[in-house]
Amino acid sequence: MQAKPVGAMTPAVVLTLALAAQAQVRFAGGVDIADVVSGVLAGSPDIEQADLAVEVSAGARLLAAGPFDLQLSTALQLARTRLPLVNARNPLLDSETVETRTSARKSFRTGLIVSSDVSFARIRTGTTGPATGQVDSWVSVRIPLAAGRGGSAAAGDERAAQQSVTASRLERDHIAARAVHDAVLAYWHYVAAQERLRTYVESAERAQRLVRETEVLIRADERPASDLDLVAGNRAQKQTVATAARQTLLDAKYALGIAMGLGAGAVRTLGAPLTAFPATAFDCSGFETETRAAAVRSALRERRDLAALRARRDGARLAWEGALRDVRSRWDVVTRFGHTRVGGRAGSEAGVSFAAGAAGLNGLVQVQYEPVATNRAARGRAMVGAASHRASVAAVDDLARRIEASVLVAIEALDNAVQEALAAEEAVRLSGRTVLTEQEKFRLGLATLFDAILAEDSLTNARLQRTTARLRFAAALLRLRFETGTLLDLAAGAVSVDAIRIGAFGVEECRP
Repeated sequence: MQAKPVGAMTPAVVLTLALAAQAQVRFAGGVDIADVVSGVLAGSPDIEQADLAVEVSAGARLLAAGPFDLQLSTALQLARTRLPLVNARNPLLDSETVETRTSARKSFRTGLIVSSDVSFARIRTGTTGPATGQVDSWVSVRIPLAAGRGGSAAAGDERAAQQSVTASRLERDHIAARAVHDAVLAYWHYVAAQERLRTYVESAERAQRLVRETEVLIRADERPASDLDLVAGNRAQKQTVATAARQTLLDAKYALGIAMGLGAGAVRTLGAPLTAFPATAFDCSGFETETRAAAVRSALRERRDLAALRARRDGARLAWEGALRDVRSRWDVVTRFGHTRVGGRAGSEAGVSFAAGAAGLNGLVQVQYEPVATNRAARGRAMVGAASHRASVAAVDDLARRIEASVLVAIEALDNAVQEALAAEEAVRLSGRTVLTEQEKFRLGLATLFDAILAEDSLTNARLQRTTARLRFAAALLRLRFETGTLLDLAAGAVSVDAIRIGAFGVEECRP
């Protein structure tokens, strides 16, 4: 066999490197909301683990269905016995039997059990006697009565396992929603960091212009030389803050890449954010009680984590009901019908013989009664099932209560964020006018350096506050989408996100 050269790459490694390179090229020119959503849905480790959890649940369901599989068995038996005889010329009688048996058994979830058995036997008695062939076939049916109907703990466990599969799928959808929420929130922090850096850089540039203007005025003997120290120190302070903002932007970029599930190379080459904050030019102060109640009802209906807990609650109830059947008295009717045919002759020194080709039907009907079980394992299983069901009911009620409160708080947060954003926009507008006024007064000698610097700082703070308000508004919209369970589009079983719904919420009272 030809040896592989050192350093040769397998196709899997080549594919991995190619995908990594493609991701780097894809996001190098910038990243928008659509890129974030598609990236997190395709590469989130949390979603991948949730998919594997669904597979584990599906395997557990198959395992729980094992008792109801058709069971087949085949056996070959060879037996030879020596029977002592009385008043015979030979004290011992040799008997040789060769038998093949095929059996089938099927248990149904209702408690019905059907079994069948077919055997072929060749019997030789004595050393010189002829062989006899015998064919036996029978069918047995066990029919449960009263408390036995509906199956046993095994049937309850299988039904609970099916609910567990449903719950795992719902939990996967909720984990996907959480992953999208976290990634989009990280994206808004990235946008905010970019906007803050721009604000700090512009502040440093204004400080630099103030230094140049002060130098001109000093040379013209219109300002004392000591003013230069003040404006130079102000410039250095602004440049220091801008440098720190660059590091904050880098941290936000890496946080976004990690939330998207990107590798280190793709995170390093992640471009600038392309999607701006959602518009805040509307008033949501008109949220009414009916609207809040509708949002709560939507959340209780759409939230996948709540639906998953409900499925697990139903599964716990089914397992408990199945366990209870094993600790109740049972009545069963067992019917058995068969056919036996014997061919050939069987002679022996004992004078025993059979008619050639003899055949006949046989049957059995009986009623079986099993009293209340005293098995501690059955009682313990029932106790565990009851406690698990009560715990799941409490968990559902608790989560529903938390969801209702979270939705109401999210609505209030959105309302407050809108008001904050509108006020911040007005503050930026007024601060900008103040800066222009103070700059002109400074040139005319009607304002001090402190007045000019104070106006510049006021504008910088107003812009930073506007960025914070925009971030809170975007986060409040995102939170309300998540809390009401409307962040993801789960139509036709597929998980997707419409980028438009991330920056909007359909409330009739929100007026443009």
